[in-house]
Amino acid sequence: MSCLSVVKKITKTMTSTKYFQAFGKVQKVMFRQTIIRGAMKRNLRAGATNVEHDKTQVLLTLEGDEQKIQEIVSFLQSGKDINSSKAKVSRIVELHPNKPEHTPLCFPIAKHQVTTDNVDDFNWRTGVQFFL
Repeated sequence: MSCLSVVKKITKTMTSTKYFQAFGKVQKVMFRQTIIRGAMKRNLRAGATNVEHDKTQVLLTLEGDEQKIQEIVSFLQSGKDINSSKAKVSRIVELHPNKPEHTPLCFPIAKHQVTTDNVDDFNWRTGVQFFL
């Protein structure tokens, strides 16, 4: 196996934890469930929390394969509806836990309101199609 093949293989399986702040039509439109279901479809772990003081914001933590995380972020950046309830992101910002102003917004998946571990525990509205 060549060095290039080894590097490509390692790159494909790199995992990380990334934090984001999503802005747009993201509350009361099944956004959190849609994000979590999209993450699960890609074998990622994820968490999503509504920002109480601003109904246009949701905090996200995505963990797993970097390419799969980027796939979700790219879809959100497209501005397309992510579900049939018309949830969509107008802007997404990557947060960095080492920046003091971002630190309170970056927290472990288990601290989020909705996660890949608890998404099925909620009584979600039915009939929503997920496009993510």
